[in-house]
Amino acid sequence: MLIIIKISVVIPTRDRPKDLLELLFALLKQHAPPFEVIIVDDSSSRSVKRIINFFASKFRTIGTTVKYIRGSGEGLPSARNIGVNEAEGDAILFLDDDTILDRNVISIVSDFLDKHPEALGLQVNIVGSKDKRKLPFAIVGNLLNKIFMLGYCEPNKLQVRRSGAYIFPKPLTKIITAQRLSGCCCCYRRRVFNEFKFDEKLKGWANMEDIDFSYRIYKKYPHSLYAIPDATIIHKGSQQSKLPEKIRIYMSIIYWFYVFFKDVFDGSILNLLAFLWALLGNLAATI
Repeated sequence: MLIIIKISVVIPTRDRPKDLLELLFALLKQHAPPFEVIIVDDSSSRSVKRIINFFASKFRTIGTTVKYIRGSGEGLPSARNIGVNEAEGDAILFLDDDTILDRNVISIVSDFLDKHPEALGLQVNIVGSKDKRKLPFAIVGNLLNKIFMLGYCEPNKLQVRRSGAYIFPKPLTKIITAQRLSGCCCCYRRRVFNEFKFDEKLKGWANMEDIDFSYRIYKKYPHSLYAIPDATIIHKGSQQSKLPEKIRIYMSIIYWFYVFFKDVFDGSILNLLAFLWALLGNLAATI
């Protein structure tokens, strides 16, 4: 398949060798190979380096270059910025190390960017490995999240709420414009990074770093971000190398404060009230 838009894949990873192994096999099986695969490694061991050495020759046979870069240890935004600095493709596809791809993801992304010059970024259809939970509980939880201005699901809608939470497109059945893109699988044209960088003040797993980055793009360039249903990735949500639950909760709230007042507040009393209401809902849900 002829690829016009060359896709560089950037994968930040940290202590998830088994997940990374599965993702690299999925990339090898793409109908159209990526231009290059860049691994930014914050792992505490050398297992990832051994995996890359194993895969390098396999990727060369399909015309893909593999680059291994040792990360700064500062977290996900830093690793993504490092990957951007090394990338040479026309567009950069960011993948979390615990994702699995349909075989057509690279070809679909490249083709969409080629046919939509106005698009600065996009994501494909993203599903979770736990999406088949008991339906009544999922419906009630979604309704409560909607009432409390937290994140919830709605068909074909990908927007940022006044509270800083977002609406996730579930299901996604058509091409839609978006106000933010999910960090686990998002692609941006290279020229975007001449103007925007991931905020390295957000450390570690960096909750809400994807909203911060993509919403800034949306506010300056409305109608430039898209979600498309023609290809799917599974975000497994691996628990390996995750933070302890208490620390994760503290970090998510602190980063929520930071991103809300940085990007969403905009001096609006309504936005502030929505944020405070959402905090109350989040406290109730946490307890």
